[in-house]
Amino acid sequence: MKIKPVKTAVIGCGMISDIYLQNLKNMFSIIDLVGCSDIVDSKAQTQAEKYNIKKMTNDEILNHPEIEIVVNLTYASSHFEVNKQVLSAKKHLYSEKMMCDDMEQANELRKIKDANNVRFSVAPDTFLGGSLQSCRKVIDSGIIGEPIFAVASLSRGYHMIKEDKDDAVRKYSVMQKGGGIPYDMGGYYLHALFNMFGPVKRVCGFSKTRNPIRPYLNPRHSKFNEDFFVDTPNTMCAALEFKNGLYASLTISSECFGGNNTFEIHGTEGILYCGDPNNFGDKIYVKRHGSEKLEFPLTHPYTENSRGIGIADMAWAIRTGRPQRLSFEMGYHALEVITAINRCTNDNSVQLLNTDFEIPKPISSEYYGGTSNERNLFLYD
Repeated sequence: MKIKPVKTAVIGCGMISDIYLQNLKNMFSIIDLVGCSDIVDSKAQTQAEKYNIKKMTNDEILNHPEIEIVVNLTYASSHFEVNKQVLSAKKHLYSEKMMCDDMEQANELRKIKDANNVRFSVAPDTFLGGSLQSCRKVIDSGIIGEPIFAVASLSRGYHMIKEDKDDAVRKYSVMQKGGGIPYDMGGYYLHALFNMFGPVKRVCGFSKTRNPIRPYLNPRHSKFNEDFFVDTPNTMCAALEFKNGLYASLTISSECFGGNNTFEIHGTEGILYCGDPNNFGDKIYVKRHGSEKLEFPLTHPYTENSRGIGIADMAWAIRTGRPQRLSFEMGYHALEVITAINRCTNDNSVQLLNTDFEIPKPISSEYYGGTSNERNLFLYD
């Protein structure tokens, strides 16, 4: 039976839009990419011409009767307002991370989603890629025994950013509310852990804003050497207790030199060395008792940069009547974890989490490397 592709449009044509548009146009047969918009008209025009789609306004996208999914790729500071508009227009929504700045806004979005009976997924979707799906396979197969604890850490150097163009908003968005590294990159590690171990029960930890007053660095910037305020935590260290009993440490900072990451799962029978949760096809390794650290072959497809796979999964879910793998509840839970860690800092507490979600079904590996089609890979038993 032939499945009708789902008409999809993108709001936000900045830096990250290129890979999304490329994949939505060419990688997934379930998606019919029809248009894009941006607050800067020339950006939308460039992307529309490049991908042979229609340049549209936000209103045109939201009022189009055949567009079913809207993808929000705007800056973090715009996520809440754009997400609210999309849900209010009764469109299914996929939003770049996080869905908004705080839990009050998230609760408002949930009410609109529920009232209009639409689907809402939140990036990242990298955990649906070949590397992290293979990690899930290792865990589910018991290769490292019972997982006991996980170590997740990331260091970047956002404080050393020097703009190469006058695009101040893009480069400095990571210094604004909702755009700091706990929100920008923390979700990658959290979603990867959620996919393997489910929801978090409680957290404790610390977060801070190092050097909150700093100057613009670009000599071509109109405010060169003028100070601006860093309106977001930029360093976080936390302990997470999952409902299944796993402990995890999460340490992330944008105030360090370089960009190194660690993501390991330690079990009773071995250690799983995962790749970077920001990537789709990193190599993974396993070390068991009495053996060397050996590369574990990837068992799943989508090892290239497959951003948009979560949108394709949602489209298949719409057409087949099943849940999408990137549930609203999982994205909401990620925001709650980061918010709870910030609260721990303010009142020296341990924070119990209030939300839950079902662990998403893995992508099928049964057809990988054979004569599979897209639908088989996205089966949901």
